[in-house]
Amino acid sequence: MKRLIPLLLIPVLLLCACGAAAAPAQTAAPIPTEPLPAAQPREDQGLEENELPILTDLGDPEPPVPDGQEPAALSDEILTLDGTDSYLRVTLPQGWTWAQAAGTREGTVYGLWPEDDPDFRVELHFWPERFAMCGTGVTFEDYLLSDGRKATLATEQIGEDLCWTLILPESPDSFTVQFVAPSALYESHRAQLELLLGSIRQGQLAHLDVVQPETAMG
Repeated sequence: MKRLIPLLLIPVLLLCACGAAAAPAQTAAPIPTEPLPAAQPREDQGLEENELPILTDLGDPEPPVPDGQEPAALSDEILTLDGTDSYLRVTLPQGWTWAQAAGTREGTVYGLWPEDDPDFRVELHFWPERFAMCGTGVTFEDYLLSDGRKATLATEQIGEDLCWTLILPESPDSFTVQFVAPSALYESHRAQLELLLGSIRQGQLAHLDVVQPETAMG
């Protein structure tokens, strides 16, 4: 069911990092074009060589499921956020719900959260102007999407809170996935978040050409 929710995340994110007109600098190596070698276990971090955790030094990329909880899985509910020329589409994890944020232009912000833990709220944003962030106190790194495209992940730790922004490739619109939450809360929902991010799809909107009526001459 579509509901309205207060828009709480944007002001907090502005405290985490300031906006800027230029895109963030890229520091990670480009995605290789040659086939990747077979993954081998690495003793230093316990990760397979080609696995990409959301943040660095997180340890096991698949955290154990807490006692009494079911493994994370996707639901059948698909949510689509339209931009001007393209759309962002995700599939909600099981047990999650969503609502449109109040106080924004129609359809520009959706909030998503686990029904049993509404304090962990993820937001999908469409930005009418190109989205970018300045680098003061923010770590930027490449994030490989499931379809092979490269997004930019911006993170900043402020006290116990993690400011987390995934800047998706322009399509040509600007979309982001964002949240601000205590690191412990992020860890408890990381498996669900990774499923959500793995379901991301972007595509072009179909625009019908408007045929102007002929002017009667006479």
